[in-house]
Amino acid sequence: MPEAVISLDGDDEFLKKRVMNLPELVVAGTHNTEDLFLKRLTEFRMINTDDQTVLNYFDELEIHPEHLDITADTSFNMSQVVEKVLKVVGVPRNYGPTKEERLELQRIEMEKRLKLEALAALELQRKEEEERKETNRRKEEWTARVKEVKEQEEEVLQAQSYPLRNYLMKHVMPTLNQGLIEVCKVRPEDAIDYLAEYLFEHNPQVD
Repeated sequence: MPEAVISLDGDDEFLKKRVMNLPELVVAGTHNTEDLFLKRLTEFRMINTDDQTVLNYFDELEIHPEHLDITADTSFNMSQVVEKVLKVVGVPRNYGPTKEERLELQRIEMEKRLKLEALAALELQRKEEEERKETNRRKEEWTARVKEVKEQEEEVLQAQSYPLRNYLMKHVMPTLNQGLIEVCKVRPEDAIDYLAEYLFEHNPQVD
């Protein structure tokens, strides 16, 4: 609701003369021609009677209108009326946000900033988690490949060792086992030399 209501009062004759004295350049293309103005003035007087006017509404709300008689102002551009209006409404006001509104705006801005920071932190956490999973996946893949290569190498080594093992089991191990048994029985002072002599004497390839 307004803090003050001002009614500029003037009789019809005063208003007619004021409109008629307006320069043609100002009146052209507006509703302020003599005929249109008289029509609007008549409608206004019919709607706003002493018992029925918008001023009564503010009166009921204890906002009592300030009546200023503009017919008594003989100054240029109604400067006297303007001075009276300024006395009623007071000095110019700053109708920007109140202290409470500014605090509320700051709170909203702070919440927005915190929300953005939280979203940024979640996004960073998500990326770090994805990178960690990707690193683990690559590590597991590398481990599996290394294991596979080792298994293949062992298979190759085993395949290559079969002929040698068969040869040793057939031609070397029988005589060597007997030689070791003989060394255990005799227990010579030089066991290695004794075993070598035994293998040489019992070499199946020697007639």
